Amino acid sequence: MILRRTHGAHRIALRSIKTLLALVLCVCLATHAIAAEINAEFSIDDYFELNRIAELSLSSDGSMIAYRITTPSLQINDRIGNVYVQETEPNAMPMHAEELRHARKITWIPGTRNLAFLLSQEESAQVYSFDITSKRLRQYTHSTSAVLEYAFSKNGEALAWLSPGRIENQPSSLYERLHNGAQGIAIDPENTFAGNFIIPDWPNVAARVPNRLWIKEGDSVAFPVEIPGQIKTFYWAPDSSKLSIAYVADSIPAGAFFDRYTSLGIYDVRTRKFNTIARAQVPIEAGNAIFYSGGEWFPDSDRVVLRRSTEHEWFWSVFNEWAVFNTSTSEKLDDSSSRWREFEVYKRDAEPAFLPVDDNTVYSNRTIRARKSLYKLTSAGFESADITADISNDISHFQFGRDNTAAVFVSASMVQPPEIYMWREGTGSTQLTTLNQSLVTKQLPRSHQVFWKSDDGTEVQGWLLLPCQTEDNRRPIPLLTFVHGGPGLAITNNFALYWSRWPYPFEVLAQYGIAVFFPNYRGTKTFGHDFADPNAIDQEPVEDIISGIEHLISRGIADPDRLAISGHSHGAWLASYVMTKEKRFKAASLAEGIGNNIVKYAMGAEFGNREIQDIQFGASLYDDPGRYVSLSPDLHFSGLNTAVLFESGSESITAIATLGSLKAARRAGMPSEFVVYPRTGHNLRAPLLQKESASRNLDWFRFWLQGYEDPDPEKAGQYARWRKMRDERCVWDEKEKPVYCEAVLQQGKSSAEKEAETVH
Repeated sequence: MILRRTHGAHRIALRSIKTLLALVLCVCLATHAIAAEINAEFSIDDYFELNRIAELSLSSDGSMIAYRITTPSLQINDRIGNVYVQETEPNAMPMHAEELRHARKITWIPGTRNLAFLLSQEESAQVYSFDITSKRLRQYTHSTSAVLEYAFSKNGEALAWLSPGRIENQPSSLYERLHNGAQGIAIDPENTFAGNFIIPDWPNVAARVPNRLWIKEGDSVAFPVEIPGQIKTFYWAPDSSKLSIAYVADSIPAGAFFDRYTSLGIYDVRTRKFNTIARAQVPIEAGNAIFYSGGEWFPDSDRVVLRRSTEHEWFWSVFNEWAVFNTSTSEKLDDSSSRWREFEVYKRDAEPAFLPVDDNTVYSNRTIRARKSLYKLTSAGFESADITADISNDISHFQFGRDNTAAVFVSASMVQPPEIYMWREGTGSTQLTTLNQSLVTKQLPRSHQVFWKSDDGTEVQGWLLLPCQTEDNRRPIPLLTFVHGGPGLAITNNFALYWSRWPYPFEVLAQYGIAVFFPNYRGTKTFGHDFADPNAIDQEPVEDIISGIEHLISRGIADPDRLAISGHSHGAWLASYVMTKEKRFKAASLAEGIGNNIVKYAMGAEFGNREIQDIQFGASLYDDPGRYVSLSPDLHFSGLNTAVLFESGSESITAIATLGSLKAARRAGMPSEFVVYPRTGHNLRAPLLQKESASRNLDWFRFWLQGYEDPDPEKAGQYARWRKMRDERCVWDEKEKPVYCEAVLQQGKSSAEKEAETVH
């Protein structure tokens, strides 16, 4: 193992967060002096120079950090991972652990300078450690199956890890039996999706893979922890004698998404006994499901933090509470003696952990009102932590040292790439890294937080990217509205915020004079239960988006004749629905969305239809088919002149459904193109395909909103197709010509006419 100091590392001066936030949000070429320091405008190629901090760990004494960064590589068409170690003193230089390139889940072993991590050997991940001082590598586990999760005890002397079990006589996948089997198969409609028929590795959502927790103390032989179910999470007690464990009990029926119904118990390492303190209750007829999570321990205490979720409607309506439970005084949870307090969970499937720091203080790094930061848990819910209250940037990976006088976190904004910061009690925050220094010198757009009133008077929040202001663009400009997916996924103040899901080049679009608007419409989480649960998916969300666009038009920002809309997943459906209701959009780009809810219902499993679609739409397809017709945008394209780019992954069922949307658009006379990306599911991951999609979206919006064509000869075929679409639409209706026809009319003759003259 070799640790080397990174060549060309920059010296890092002390800078407080307050000073950082006082800087201008975008770097504009306002003076010749500033202009000399700016290299160039941010471009699509720069997305592939962005170093994302995937993992961050602070040593227990606060003297060292370790972090794993990932960078997309166009050369190998994959992401490259690297691990760095760095002291937390000012001006410390990062050291690159070259042989840890494939390490993941890095963490410092408590009380040591040993870095633990998972490393795959012969396709089986095991726990290793690396001593920073002696450079010695040690393998801790020799599991016959891969290690999924692990944690060292607080004293650093014991290790617990989770590994998958085996399913005896496990049947082959439905896809395998359908395509290579020798006999007919009776289909189970409850859990069978269209994906089971066409995608080889489509998961069996009803299956529950068993797992087992193991404990090893020192050099002794590891022993299994006997738990009556499948383990999800576990936490060591401060004295290293117990573990809190969240698990799915064996009594919970196996079925689609039932693994969220977790119970919580305490395992005593000395006696090897397990005691369930909070038992989940599955949904019963005319009743609610109740399940528990958490189990984080208070320092030097037998108390844990518990979360209780009461589910009124699957997926949509969940009421969340928290309480403190003393594991040493009670055998089971006594609701009469525990004070449950309400709080909002942002994302149930990846709930942020609580961080108890003393007997009276609990923190959590989560998102509230589209602000990702550190919050303090109180009897009334969450309030901003004093440590980070004045930081408007997104904060993630927050972690305290052992005595809570030092912490590390990642900070980023829409116009500031991510970097690691150190907080120390009494001195404030200091930037530790310059991982994205090359991007900081790029000219980036301006970002703004915007608020407006929707039709019913509700205040709605969103974000806006604008080009750096010059004398030439101080007038209404084209506006692209992006509708996020989820549907509850809030857009926060983060850099390249949607790139990891679908590679929209928002920052580049803004640089080229197209404002980008991100409305956090109703249905978005983090703004409270009422905001997250609109009366109808085709009412308040639509009103919020349209009223936000009108607000930007009234402020003189958006050109009402050059509006565009885009969306991914649920956002693609909602964007296309808005497009049919507000027939003003000249261009659109829709990725991985299903425009026909009748088709979606037919392709879905009965469980999902019953528990999601029926609740979301207010009735089943069979009881109210008219409702599904009205909420299927591709049945209402008539009269639109929007130029639509459809995109899907080949390994996604949306590709089949989108074929119908393409046909509907063509029938309506809408310029339209449908691109399917190979080896791609619901999210686009391969760097080469990301660049292709980003370039295509940039070209698409610039062509239809600005009449611009990239002179790159390799794109000649693309523009020939688009010009043909445009020319055909511009003669479709002689009375009403869309704004993009101006590019043709200004030339006197259409592109088609000129091409015809050239041929003759």
